[in-house]
Amino acid sequence: MPPTTCTRCAAPLPAVPADPHHPDWCAACAARAAGAVGPVPAVPPAGPTGAGTWGGGPPAATAPLHLPMVTRTRPLDALLVGLAAAVLAGLGWWAVRTISDVVIYPAVLVGLLVGQGVFIGARRGGVLPALVAAVLTLAALVVSQYFISRSLAVADGADSVPLWLGFSTAREVVQADVEADVKLPLLWLASAVIAAVGAGAT
Repeated sequence: MPPTTCTRCAAPLPAVPADPHHPDWCAACAARAAGAVGPVPAVPPAGPTGAGTWGGGPPAATAPLHLPMVTRTRPLDALLVGLAAAVLAGLGWWAVRTISDVVIYPAVLVGLLVGQGVFIGARRGGVLPALVAAVLTLAALVVSQYFISRSLAVADGADSVPLWLGFSTAREVVQADVEADVKLPLLWLASAVIAAVGAGAT
C-alpha cells in the first residue's frame, strides 16, 4: 500500500507526485531537495488525542518554561568565607591601628568586609548569616585589639616580644583597654550590626 503522508515531514501527499523519482515526498520536500527553499521543518509532536500532527489540527502553542532559580543558604560556606574575611580584615585593622591613630572608620570597614564575605559564602541573606557575620566581626575586633595593644606596648619599649602571652593575658589586656576607653565596645557593637545587616540582606 503506497504511503499517504510524506516520509520526510509527514505532510499529506498530493494525488500526483511532485517528484516522480520520490513519490513518497510532498511538493515542499521535493523543492527542498532541489535546493529551492529552506530546510525541512521539525515535525510537531503528536499529543494524546492526535493534536499537533498533520491532519489532527494545528499544534498547540507551547510557552517557554522559566523556572525560578532556587538558592539555599550554605552555612558552612558562610562560616569559611566569613572566617577568611574576618582574618584579613582583622590583620588590616591591626596594621592601621599600629601605624596611625584612626579608630572609627577602619573598624566599620571590618564589619562591612566580614558581612560581605559571609553573604557571598551563604549565597543568600538571612538570620543565620547575620548572626555568623556579627560573631565573626566581634571576634576579629577583640583579637585585633589584643595585638594592637601588645604591638604598641612593644613599640614604646614598655614591654618585649613575644606578642602572644596566652589566653589569660589576652583577656586581661582587652579588659583593661575596654575599661580605659568605653567607646571601644560601642564601636565593636556598631561594626557587628553593620556586618549583620550586610550578611542578612535578602
